[in-house]
Amino acid sequence: MTGIRLLPVLLVAIAPLALGAQTPPAAADHDHGTHDQAAPHDAAAPQDHAETHDHAAGHDHAAMHGEPEAALSELAREQIAAVEASVAPFAQPATARDSGFRPALGMIPTMGTHWVNAVRMLSGTGSDPARPEHLMFSPVAGEEKLVGVAFAYQARPGQETPDLFDGALDAWHTHPELSPPGMELTMLHVWFVPSPDGPFAGHNPWLAYWAVGLEPPAAARLAGEADSYRIRALGLALAETVEEGRDGGLLSSLLRTGRLPALEPRRDRIRELIPVLEAAQVAGDPVAWNAAADAAVAEWEAIRAATLEAIRFPQVRDRLAAFYGEMLTGGHGEHAH
Repeated sequence: MTGIRLLPVLLVAIAPLALGAQTPPAAADHDHGTHDQAAPHDAAAPQDHAETHDHAAGHDHAAMHGEPEAALSELAREQIAAVEASVAPFAQPATARDSGFRPALGMIPTMGTHWVNAVRMLSGTGSDPARPEHLMFSPVAGEEKLVGVAFAYQARPGQETPDLFDGALDAWHTHPELSPPGMELTMLHVWFVPSPDGPFAGHNPWLAYWAVGLEPPAAARLAGEADSYRIRALGLALAETVEEGRDGGLLSSLLRTGRLPALEPRRDRIRELIPVLEAAQVAGDPVAWNAAADAAVAEWEAIRAATLEAIRFPQVRDRLAAFYGEMLTGGHGEHAH
């Protein structure tokens, strides 16, 4: 299982075992003041494609959808914009590589690809908003876009985290399982693109929708338990159809022998449902959209079950199952102090 499918998620799961517990929008081509995301398209609402938002073209921090963004102070919005401006020179993978960033773990459906600056990771404390340790790239309309950053550093348990943004929404999380004994990998994601769980959420379920050219549903639909599962699981199903086509690192190469070719027919059926979803969205037909989504989710659930069954090591299987759970709920890591 390759691409933005199992491999990177499995890498996260087995990294502590394999390494001994070590470890849609472009940032430089949009206008913060002209693109209004306050009323994103609902999958059940009619759309005129001549006037549809182009998520690869821009966004507005002051009007990103979802309740968490509504609670952002004006200062926090300005601080996020300042971070985005600071990494604008690295908005293309080539310039990011030239500046010392390298892709790690491969593409994760709800995160994109972490491009890590090893020098910053080893020497940083996550306290400089102009020097994030990770860049987050994800495909939008067939092109890799800088969709966010992550601040990351190794800290001792209970160590106070930096206060980079105004307010209380910037909750850092930790990954003790990706750290040497007595330390915790401490991280904070910052999304430059709309994120229904907030600009500091560990996961962004909209990334896979943009990767296949679909408009995400309205964030308000995530308030219902059934709809939330359907929409988040559909994102994971859509991610199964996207080929990564980029270096996933040493572990990725080693794990390519673990592919499950028998699952390709299920991915093909998900691909066939993408135009059905788009047609239902354009027609404003929620019944058809939900039916297509449920069919795609059923294929993904079978893929998930087969994937977990194929993993021989219980600890790895449990980690991967837990990570699937995170992507389906939006939770991520352990809350830092």
